[in-house]
Amino acid sequence: MKNAMKKDRQIHHLLVIEDKQGKRVIKLEDSTCSIGRDSTNAIVLHSKLVSRQHAILLRISIPETASYSFRLIDGNLQGDRSTNGIIINGQRCFSHDLKPSDVIVFGGDVEAKYYASHNLSDVDLLTFSKAEELPDLLSSLSSPFQTIIGENIEFENSIESALVRLASFPELLSNPIVEITLDGTITYLNPAAITQFPGLREAQLQHPILFGLLAKVKSSEEKFFIREVKYRERVFEQSIHYIAESDLIRSYILDITERKLIEAALIQAHDELESKILQRTAQLTKVNEQLRNEIVERQRVEQALRASEQQLQAILDNSIALIYVKNIQGQYILVNQWYETIFQISKEEIKGKTDYDLFPKKMAEIYRANDQRVFQAEAALEWEEVFPQDDALHTYLSIKFPLYDSSGNIYAICGISTDITKRKRAEENIIKALEKERELGELKTRFVTMASHEFRTPLATILSSTDILERYNHKLTEEKKNEHFRRIQSSVKHTISLLNDVLLIGKAEADKLEFQPTPLELVKFCHDLVEAIQSTTNSHTITFCSQEQFINACLDEKLLRQILSNLLSNAIKYSHQGGIIQFNLIREPEKIVVRIRDEGIGIPVIDQSKLFNSFHRASNVSNISGTGLGLAIVKKSVDLHNGSIDIESEVGVGTTFLVTLPLNN
Repeated sequence: MKNAMKKDRQIHHLLVIEDKQGKRVIKLEDSTCSIGRDSTNAIVLHSKLVSRQHAILLRISIPETASYSFRLIDGNLQGDRSTNGIIINGQRCFSHDLKPSDVIVFGGDVEAKYYASHNLSDVDLLTFSKAEELPDLLSSLSSPFQTIIGENIEFENSIESALVRLASFPELLSNPIVEITLDGTITYLNPAAITQFPGLREAQLQHPILFGLLAKVKSSEEKFFIREVKYRERVFEQSIHYIAESDLIRSYILDITERKLIEAALIQAHDELESKILQRTAQLTKVNEQLRNEIVERQRVEQALRASEQQLQAILDNSIALIYVKNIQGQYILVNQWYETIFQISKEEIKGKTDYDLFPKKMAEIYRANDQRVFQAEAALEWEEVFPQDDALHTYLSIKFPLYDSSGNIYAICGISTDITKRKRAEENIIKALEKERELGELKTRFVTMASHEFRTPLATILSSTDILERYNHKLTEEKKNEHFRRIQSSVKHTISLLNDVLLIGKAEADKLEFQPTPLELVKFCHDLVEAIQSTTNSHTITFCSQEQFINACLDEKLLRQILSNLLSNAIKYSHQGGIIQFNLIREPEKIVVRIRDEGIGIPVIDQSKLFNSFHRASNVSNISGTGLGLAIVKKSVDLHNGSIDIESEVGVGTTFLVTLPLNN
């Protein structure tokens, strides 16, 4: 009667929590739950001072009753304690058996109070009451544990045993665990058992999970055995352990419904497979006979194919063109004998290699790109390709075409490359000869143009003066006669100078211009040259400047005079009257730099690249006389000295020539 009363008067548990979201009442169900800041916890506390998993609320069954109590444990039962701990009734503690009106502080700023009651209506009223009504309602509750704990002296021991059980198998295990005594009393159900088998505690030994269990344990000498149990169209595997030391029967239950279905399917599949194997065996016997006949026929075809391949290889090997086959990936499958000879690699060595393994990267990229074009076009194409050989680069005319398999798909590319190097060189020689002929034609045209202009004036002067002397000799004074003679002499000298320039450039073009360097003191040479040229003009001034008084060099005096005379004469010719010509001589290590600058008409950019060509004159010279040979002679003379000449010019501003010559040739 007393036990019946205890079972009927079930205790209901409440936790009143106050955090940043306010005060709320949580009804504690009959399962172990976690408490913490993370949203996955059963009870979520809203505070940054609370750990993600701060504590565990452990449900402990009270023996011989349907009631239970709760023990609060700091941390997550995996050895990890909370960051800021738990304070209960003003004292920090690791674990505590909750009693009504206990005050709990989580993390320092979340407060909770624990209450219990026999009356379910009181619990429902508290759960749905407003926050301001809770103090009055809670003060009327009395502790329901006094009579139960007072009458049951084994309560403390049951708590300790519950902790032992908790340590041996986790409360939060996903598989059901059931523990009963030898007299059939259920002492433990984990949350998974309560969830999957509702009504187990009420049905007791009549529940399918426990039905017949005691009889089997008592009749068996084994302390461990396994059985299968069906419950609500599900099949469970029940591992049963009899713990003789404590007269407890512990069951671990695993849902094997899917496994049983798979086993049944496997058995059916096995039977079907056996039947199919018998059918297949009969078919294979027939097919094997057909295969034997096909093998004999294939061997005959292969022999004929080998003979055909040998004939084809003989044809390929006697060709002096490069013949090769590459697969879609660019790997060589086959080459002929001439390919082996040219590139010194055997048929076996080249198999599996690509153009990147045999040739420079840039060439290999060209070959591969051409192969890809054939695959894309699905037709024969041809290019000129350059291959490196021992003597030099050779040009080949390559014809490449795709190869198709029996299904009509491209599986490789075949190339036939013929050496056309001699033909290409002949073509290049012809092109060069035509270009030279064209240049000679232009040169003749420019020479005729120059001669018609430059020779006409002095010849006309000579003809005019001789005609006057012939007709009017008896009437002319001696002074007039001498003036005409001087004109004739000057024109003859000018004509001779033009002819000398033509002869000189002709020698230079034919590489017959002599180079004879001799020791020379440059400063004195330049002074003398400036005085000679300055005497020919009264409208321009040449300023000579040298950083040093003496500069000894080994240069060709005749060619150096041509260089400086032409540059200074041009500076005077193309400068306005009164212009100043700057002539600077600069010595640098192992070389001499001549800088000649004028303030003349300048040279257009379009003419500067052709300035040193024979008979070429700038487009802005207008009526200023000239042959177009001076700068060509300067360039040839500088080249013979292994020197260089540079120009800086701007139309309307002036021109600067920089000539650099080595001091010792």
